[in-house]
Order: sequence, then C-alpha cells, then structure tokens
Amino acid sequence: MELSYKLSLDAEQDLQEIARYTLNNWGKNLFYQYRDGLKKRFIEIGKHQVIKKSFSKRFPELYVTKYRYHFIFYLFEKNTEPLIIGVIHEQRDIVQRLSERLN
Repeated sequence: MELSYKLSLDAEQDLQEIARYTLNNWGKNLFYQYRDGLKKRFIEIGKHQVIKKSFSKRFPELYVTKYRYHFIFYLFEKNTEPLIIGVIHEQRDIVQRLSERLN
C-alpha cells in the first residue's frame, strides 16, 4: 500500500523514542497496539479523514490531531501529501519542540 503521508526526520525520531519508551515500560503487546494506532491515525491524516485543526495563525498550514497521549503535528498544502513533522507527548514542551522544527 502506498503511503498517503510523509514523515519528517524529526517525526521518525519521535517515533523511535516512543517505541523505546513503550517497549521498556509497557512491553511488546502495548507497543504493537500503540504503533498500530499511530499508523492508523497517520493514514487517516493522509486520506483527509480527520478534522483539520489549525495550530497557529503564524503557521496556517500547520495542523494538529491527537492519538491517545500524543499530539500529531503535520503540514498540509494543497495538492501535496501531508508531512508529519512531530509526534509529541502531551506532557512535553510542545511549543519549544515545534519552534525548533518550524524555523
């Protein structure tokens, strides 16, 4: 199946961090459940099946959705695949992490 979204290097690193943490703290079963849930949400983003919520007036092309404990940030411009730029835990400093990725 062809992906209908792209992952930035930052988002890939976020996913690796989530995988390590989940495996170390919650085990394989929860890791697989969480991974599959995130992937399903990514596909929904790519198919425009999530309600687009703008995150910032400064960056009108930046949208956010949530999967359980993580906010998923993505850039969407007409006629392009959404680019997921971050999968950030709700307890992290979201603004700081995003500002590093958008500048």
